[in-house]
Amino acid sequence: MTENTIQTVKISRIINDCEAVKTIIFKKIGPKPIPGQFVMIWVPGVDEVPMSISACDEAGNWAITVKNVGECTQALHDLMVNDYIGVRGPLGNHFIIPSDKNKIIFLVGGGIGMAPLRFLANQLKKSGYTFKTIQGAKVESDLLYMDEFYEYDQEDLEFHVCTNDGSHGEEGLATETFEKLIKSYSQDDLKNTVVYSCGPEIMLYKLFQICKKKKIEFYASLERIMRCGSGLCGLCTLDPLGLLVCKDGPIFSSEELKKIEDFGKFQRDFSGKKIPLE
Repeated sequence: MTENTIQTVKISRIINDCEAVKTIIFKKIGPKPIPGQFVMIWVPGVDEVPMSISACDEAGNWAITVKNVGECTQALHDLMVNDYIGVRGPLGNHFIIPSDKNKIIFLVGGGIGMAPLRFLANQLKKSGYTFKTIQGAKVESDLLYMDEFYEYDQEDLEFHVCTNDGSHGEEGLATETFEKLIKSYSQDDLKNTVVYSCGPEIMLYKLFQICKKKKIEFYASLERIMRCGSGLCGLCTLDPLGLLVCKDGPIFSSEELKKIEDFGKFQRDFSGKKIPLE
């Protein structure tokens, strides 16, 4: 069985994370995922959609975190423990963890973009790395995995929270919190910093601009419409390089992002037509 073969799995647990967001847990046979990779989730009779992997343990329990935004995600939210879904994956590339454990590591996420960063945080912690996490959201009810990240914070792994309306944590944006935290960094500190990010692309683009100016190593997980997840449909093509989010990503480095004109500006709809990012 290859990574691109649909495997039918039984849902073993469902967690209500926050408003309109659930984590679905299942056991899957085959290659274990690496933080940053994704799966294609098939709901019989409805559709197949890409989902970031938010956790995987040694016992083979995988997790996806699903925000209810449309027909297929509504169908996923309607499922119950012991129901079945189809899973293809793990697919795509992954976050590259630095070999140097003295690196200053930031995880910066917004909204549902915290899903792959949760998986990465768990791997970093298990491997003995220190890191700082910034979670941004519009309002308090959109915040994810708060208990987990506050546990990290108590173990000297900094956790910073901000909301647009100030309902929890600092008032403001994740990018603003990041700028405050690196304000006193020396040139040597900046050269020794690496940022892993996922969230709304407008946020990622602003974060990229800060990192480019400060010469900070930067990685972003991009999201695009995908029909196939295997490089055939072309809906996730990034111009002008023709890179595919499903095959060449979803993780892209700052060096790649510099050359992608669509980044922060355009995506494609289901017909393949370019539309401005909101």
